[in-house]
Amino acid sequence: MASSLPNLETPPESSIISTVVPATPQVEENGEYNLSNTDLLMKLHYIRSVYLFNSETVQDISISDLKTPMFPLLDLYSHVSGRVRLYESGRPFIKCNDAGVRVAEAHCDKTLHEWLDENEFSIDGLVHDHVLGPDLAFSPLVFVKVCT
Repeated sequence: MASSLPNLETPPESSIISTVVPATPQVEENGEYNLSNTDLLMKLHYIRSVYLFNSETVQDISISDLKTPMFPLLDLYSHVSGRVRLYESGRPFIKCNDAGVRVAEAHCDKTLHEWLDENEFSIDGLVHDHVLGPDLAFSPLVFVKVCT
C-alpha cells in the first residue's frame, strides 16, 4: 500500500478543513433534537473509526467524490449537522441549524507499512483529534479526516 499516513512527530504537510451541510436547508427554523438519557450518559465517549484502503482502490477518487454523497445523507440525519445548546433548565439538546459536519483533509508522508512498523498498530494521529468544546455553540458533532 502506498497511501500516506500522518507523522506524529511533524505536522502534516498541508491541511484543509471544510464543511458539508445537508443538501436541503432545514425548513423548521427552530428545529431541535432532544438528546436521550443514554445520549447524555455517553456524552464524553467518542467513536473513532479508521478505514484504510490501498492506493489502487482509491487512486481515482477525489475528496469531492467522498463529500458529494454526504450532502443527501445529511438530509436523512440532519441533527448531526447541528450544534449543542442548553435549555434554560441546563439540559443539552441539538439545535438543528445546518451548521454542518467538518471534513479535514491532510497530506502526510508515511506509508501504511511505515506507520505500522513505527507505531505498533496505534491509531493515534489517524483520526481527527477534536473533542466538543470549549464553546459548544460552535463545536461540530462530526469530524471526518481524509489523509492522502
